[in-house]
Amino acid sequence: MAYQKLQAGRAWSVNPSDNTDIPNIGVNSPTGTTTTGSATQLIDANRVGTDPNNMATLDFLLAGIKPGMIIVNTTDSTQTTVVKVVNGTTLLVKDNVFTNTAKAYVIYGGTQEGAVLYIGASGNIRVTTIGGDDVTFVGLQTGTFFPVQVVKVWNTSTTAANIMALW
Repeated sequence: MAYQKLQAGRAWSVNPSDNTDIPNIGVNSPTGTTTTGSATQLIDANRVGTDPNNMATLDFLLAGIKPGMIIVNTTDSTQTTVVKVVNGTTLLVKDNVFTNTAKAYVIYGGTQEGAVLYIGASGNIRVTTIGGDDVTFVGLQTGTFFPVQVVKVWNTSTTAANIMALW
């Protein structure tokens, strides 16, 4: 009998999101904390550095931030997409996830090509497959490996928790 052999080399804790896909964690850019709250912008006045080896203070322009990159608000596990680089300290974002100050964030390079999932707590999971299908899988059990290549885990209709993306 044939079986699927899973040998993942990378893993990432998924934030189910109706706003963005699972980010490409292989392209990790700046991390930081917002200094001013805004509904449509990520503002980090500490991004004034010019040293490319110091991603904690490197100016957004010098860091190569581009539209389409995915920003994860690690304070509350929400995600959004870069719409425009306004200047070295300000990004225009698609979704309202940075309204308050002191929100920690990390910026990733955009979407990835598909991941399989590990379900840490039972429930339903709504995903978008690499083929573009929007599907809800019902009744997944705790400890299940989900052998479907997915690019997005939706917040809406997903009740499973502790989901890990594996590549």
